[in-house]
Amino acid sequence: MIRRYSLFGFVVNLELVCVLSAGAVHAAGPVSETPLAPAVACRDTPRRFENGGLESCTLAQGYRLDEVTIPSGSVVTFSKAGVLTEAFLGDRAAVHGQELPGQATLFFDQKGRMRHFWLREEATIQGHRLRSMGRGYTGYLGHMLHASGKLRAAWLAGEETIDGVPCASKLPLLGGAWHALRLGAQAMAWFYDDGRLRQAMLARDAIIHGQALRKGEVVSLRRDGTLDAAAKKLDWSGWNDFPGD
Repeated sequence: MIRRYSLFGFVVNLELVCVLSAGAVHAAGPVSETPLAPAVACRDTPRRFENGGLESCTLAQGYRLDEVTIPSGSVVTFSKAGVLTEAFLGDRAAVHGQELPGQATLFFDQKGRMRHFWLREEATIQGHRLRSMGRGYTGYLGHMLHASGKLRAAWLAGEETIDGVPCASKLPLLGGAWHALRLGAQAMAWFYDDGRLRQAMLARDAIIHGQALRKGEVVSLRRDGTLDAAAKKLDWSGWNDFPGD
């Protein structure tokens, strides 16, 4: 709503805008609102749902949501309920203290919490080479972070030895590719919050702690690095309702 006031012969326009959520970055510029979401400063004409609520737009200014700062130039998408669901980063961004490169896509759960992300190009994060995926790819659970910013789960770009275990997230076409696909998220490398390996798919046959294991097997490790054959396999094919850290 625009109100005009006359002050010493000049006309002053005051634009009343909803305030961003606690801790958010206050942004100047064209502002688009949803009935249930904070005001969002949009660079372009926003796309709207049939009820007039904001569906998506390109940010004119930085936007902060909890521990995630989404930079200017990012494309943000909201649900009909007014909850941020996706952000395609226009520049590098800090997520729980971990910097992610521009053009990464962040995915948020129904409570507006960042739960996983995809990279446009391969990148090395915390010493691990992570697989890339094109923009808008939502068919798979992406890389994940703990609340501390440490890697929680990752799709490895290639074979990698982690804590003495030969790990991979995919296998050669003639050497188990379909098996790896059937494993789904079990083929990811999972980590404890201190960075130690928790679960992974074996890239090749290996002897670990005296036990002979075959390529393609999913192994679980305790925090001390020993094998845990009784551990429940981590395989969250969905991402709207994760257990807590």
